[in-house]
Amino acid sequence: MRLVVPLFFSFSLVLAGCQSTGGIEPSGPTPAQLSRTADPSVKGRRFTWGGTVIQVKNLRDRTLVEIMAYPLNGEGRPRIGRSPLGRFLADHEGFLEPAEYPVGTLVTVTGPLLGYTDGKVGDAGYRFPALRADEIRVWPAPAAAAGPRPAVHVGVGVGGGSRGGWSNIGIGVEF
Repeated sequence: MRLVVPLFFSFSLVLAGCQSTGGIEPSGPTPAQLSRTADPSVKGRRFTWGGTVIQVKNLRDRTLVEIMAYPLNGEGRPRIGRSPLGRFLADHEGFLEPAEYPVGTLVTVTGPLLGYTDGKVGDAGYRFPALRADEIRVWPAPAAAAGPRPAVHVGVGVGGGSRGGWSNIGIGVEF
């Protein structure tokens, strides 16, 4: 029994260390929240937001990329299966080739909030929070559904109260 309890707790700690948090939690307001409030106190604050490209607009000396924001996973990749978090603009100094950022491209952008730009979504007015795009990461498109994805499942069971004074521990792995 003396060996079993420490072994169980050590194994539990190893499993807990492998557990994912399920995504990067926003460090502050979402693009939708800033769109509604236009909070000036966050101007200059760095954000990392990601999502799908809606459109690319090249201006004389910079490029504006309109992005539909989504929550990010632990790597910073947009989780497009989740509810959207509003729209934002990535303001990149210089030219970006629109062919490299087609509609639907997954991107993650990091930079300070420059302020807000009034625009339209369809015929509706919309206030876009605009980030200076210090970093833009383009993610590969999700793989087409080519069948089941490999997965590993680990289970741990603990029993007690056996006649010989031994506790039972079971470990299972499924592929």
